[in-house]
Amino acid sequence: MRNLKNLDIEKSIAKSKLVYSESWFDIFDTIILFVFFSFGFICPFLVYYDPYRDHSKTGTEYYLLFLGSLFFAYAIYRKATEKHLTKIVSKYNAEKNRTIITEYCKKLGFERAANSKEIIIYNKSDNYGISSLYKSSRIFILDKNNIYITMIKKGYKTNFPVLFSQLLLKADIKKLCQ
Repeated sequence: MRNLKNLDIEKSIAKSKLVYSESWFDIFDTIILFVFFSFGFICPFLVYYDPYRDHSKTGTEYYLLFLGSLFFAYAIYRKATEKHLTKIVSKYNAEKNRTIITEYCKKLGFERAANSKEIIIYNKSDNYGISSLYKSSRIFILDKNNIYITMIKKGYKTNFPVLFSQLLLKADIKKLCQ
């Protein structure tokens, strides 16, 4: 789990974004990943629009480069919005929501990292990571009958964004709480 030092739950709910103190390493890591993903986004255009390229021999590989470019654009978007909270309005109260979330996370084998009155955090080691140092954290903030969800990753050297898992998590929780 990333260090969520001085997490302000009220401000997070008001801004619909996690509000906490970030270390200089996290800020540097974000900048490096933006540069890397931007490079991956721009390079296919540089290859495709190369003025010295023989356009008569254009194959499908040039068009596949654009799929890579779209992937990097999506990764930039996910890194920029990884702290944003998704709001789910539940028909249950906060205690029932807590029970539903706890049962769901236990069923999927997540490890509980934090559990207080307003926040629940579950971790899971990244299946595709090289070691158990790569974890993704599912953060649930409970407020009356509202559930605020986000997912962030903690890596050994870099904190890559969560690309698709948050969509499945949101759909599952929405289905369970409505």
